[in-house]
Amino acid sequence: MTEAQNATLTQRTREAATHAVDTTRDAATHAIDTTRDTASKAAHKAADGIESNPLAALIGGAALGVAIGALLPRTEKERQTLGPIGKRLTDSAAAAARSARDAGKQEIESLMPDKQGAKDRAAALLGNVAKAARDGAKTTA
Repeated sequence: MTEAQNATLTQRTREAATHAVDTTRDAATHAIDTTRDTASKAAHKAADGIESNPLAALIGGAALGVAIGALLPRTEKERQTLGPIGKRLTDSAAAAARSARDAGKQEIESLMPDKQGAKDRAAALLGNVAKAARDGAKTTA
């Protein structure tokens, strides 16, 4: 290869490398601008959503916090501190559920007639029907 050919090849290689760098820089700049615009739009959309419905944002944030807290492992200190509280809460909830069940059962039982009273009323009703039938038969005879 001659020196002129070598210089031409070097020049073309340099131009190709410069073009590749320029193209890569332009693509990276475009990607950064697009990402920045998308992030800005998402932030504005989230802010608008929070402003229009702050209660939903609060509930969503609380739910997210509970979910994250449930996924994190408990430390030994948390077990020592919160263990007795959790047991008391569980025992209290179970006692409240039993009390509610018993109160509901008593309320239902008070609304239901007793068996003997129901039998007496049925017998009285049947006696009245029989008497009305006899009286009706006497007046037609």
